[in-house]
Amino acid sequence: MVIARPVFGGAGLQMTIHLAVGSTITASTIAQLINKGVECVAVLQDAPLDEAPFASRLGAYESRLHEIFGPAPDENCRSLLEALLADGPP
Repeated sequence: MVIARPVFGGAGLQMTIHLAVGSTITASTIAQLINKGVECVAVLQDAPLDEAPFASRLGAYESRLHEIFGPAPDENCRSLLEALLADGPP
């Protein structure tokens, strides 16, 4: 899973930050990502073309987001979760 776009450090270095499958995003995690200059979060999967596979993919996407954010995300994380859910899978 890719959790960030390339980030340019002070010396002009570029990096992409990856979180392991099963990771939970907390307020502390978000603070660390912000501290590193991360501006974008993405949960990547292949895009199905048909309606039935898309419905299945949407369910998997929402389920994965709930795994990442945990059963009761705090208010700092809830707005990000809601935005990702509203946007839907890539």
